[in-house]
Amino acid sequence: MASNFNNNGVNKPFDYSLRVSRRARYAKLQIKPYGGLEVVIPVRFPKKAVPQLLNKHAEWIEKQLAKQQNHINAAVLPSEIYLAINNSCIDVVNESHDRQNSLNLHDCLVVNKDDYQQSVKQLRQWIRKQAWVLLPPLLEQLSRSTGLDYKKISIRSQKTRWGSCSSSGTISLNDQLLFVDRASAEYLMVHELCHRRHMNHSPKFWQLVEFHCPNYREHESALTRAKAEIPGWILRDLYR
Repeated sequence: MASNFNNNGVNKPFDYSLRVSRRARYAKLQIKPYGGLEVVIPVRFPKKAVPQLLNKHAEWIEKQLAKQQNHINAAVLPSEIYLAINNSCIDVVNESHDRQNSLNLHDCLVVNKDDYQQSVKQLRQWIRKQAWVLLPPLLEQLSRSTGLDYKKISIRSQKTRWGSCSSSGTISLNDQLLFVDRASAEYLMVHELCHRRHMNHSPKFWQLVEFHCPNYREHESALTRAKAEIPGWILRDLYR
């Protein structure tokens, strides 16, 4: 649902989607990467009050939408990809570029930058392969050191979650963890392994997390900040 409203008689349109949630206790505004502004309201919240809500927070909305637009504009193909998890970097070369000018094509990714979608597909495939190379050994190592087992691992791209643990023992990891420093990525894995004992976020769960990772709060904050550092090109298609 796309809508707009008038801000004190001045036309200030905000395109937004409206979602009624049975779980929501209060009205909430959230900016979704490449998804614009979403207004979440409880079942009993009057829809006619939404314009007033937007008017009240117009300044915040404008700032957040501006930040989002900057991120969208940055969704250009990269000249290099930096993986924070192992502090490595690889060049991205346009295939129409004179290859003789590249010293070592074995240490770079060659794409056709004139075809944006195909190039992103190639780069994402490379990210996924690297995720399968780098993440499973870390999870296995942490499983052994903590004594917390798991049944199998799944790696995929997710919009908001870094990872999850199913009741059947499958730990799913977001391939975007490659853009996170190793210590925070390892914390995320410990967090999910702890769900093998407690499938909730109860005090006992957090006690177990703290036992294995005393500074977990720092890593929680780091993971929150890291979302803003994910390259725009890797997120763009996820929110279409």
